[in-house]
Amino acid sequence: MMQKIKIVKKKKPEQQIVIVEGEPLPDHGTCKHYRKSYRWLRFPCCGKLYPCDVCHDENERDHEMKFASRMVCGFCSKEQPFQKSKPCIRCSENVTRVRSSHWEGGKGCRDQTLMSRNDDRKYANSRMKTVSKKHVGQLVIKKKPTNEK
Repeated sequence: MMQKIKIVKKKKPEQQIVIVEGEPLPDHGTCKHYRKSYRWLRFPCCGKLYPCDVCHDENERDHEMKFASRMVCGFCSKEQPFQKSKPCIRCSENVTRVRSSHWEGGKGCRDQTLMSRNDDRKYANSRMKTVSKKHVGQLVIKKKPTNEK
């Protein structure tokens, strides 16, 4: 008869991350679910820090999640009350990426400084925008003659 041999795998201890105020969080507080959120949230249901609600649900299956009341800045690790749209109270960095692809005042949606130089749209209509000084001419401001008596 063959004997079954059990191989026991050692469990790795959970990685404890030490938060030092003034130093950034790992990956500036982002996670695989929300790459544009630079903060960790402290959930009142368990008192633990997680980068997002999905990370909380993956790791804490024994209780239901309550909305976070506090957050930790991903740039300076300052714990503060949860504020959705305001910057950090210590380092003044935005804890969420501020970007918009909406039509902005007739300029369009493309930011030419971020576009690739191989993109034809980066230089579209650039010839129409530049005008030579010779074509425009120079303005000569003449002084009014004053009557001296």
